[in-house]
Amino acid sequence: MYERVLLTLDTSEFAERAIPHAVAVATAFDANLCIFSVVPVMQGDDAAAANIDWDAEVAHIEEYLAGVQKALRGHGIDAEIELRRGNVTEEILIFSEKFEADLIIMSTHGRSGLGRWVYGSVADRVLRYADCPVLLVRAAGEPDE
Repeated sequence: MYERVLLTLDTSEFAERAIPHAVAVATAFDANLCIFSVVPVMQGDDAAAANIDWDAEVAHIEEYLAGVQKALRGHGIDAEIELRRGNVTEEILIFSEKFEADLIIMSTHGRSGLGRWVYGSVADRVLRYADCPVLLVRAAGEPDE
């Protein structure tokens, strides 16, 4: 049923709550697993104000993803890694098509109500626009909506 599973991570503890679900699905279906992350690109005044060392940020995320990949090997899963730069939602959707994902697994981050309306929700947008099923893992302690 699931041959190609895309696990999205952003280095947060909330995102990591999706890992056991990805392990279970990849194991149950002997599916190829890709660990995917996006370095969000800020533009204009936001980028200047952030004063971010992009090379250091990319190196940090690459190291993080390699650590997750190594941990998954301990579960007998040989996952590949993909890191992109850009708009998080767009990059997830674009890569899920390129990877020919049968399932996207990601966690929610606990925003509800006004916070979700103001900041938007990557999970909501991926759920709406993905061409494949999306498994959303609710972060523990997340408020009921």
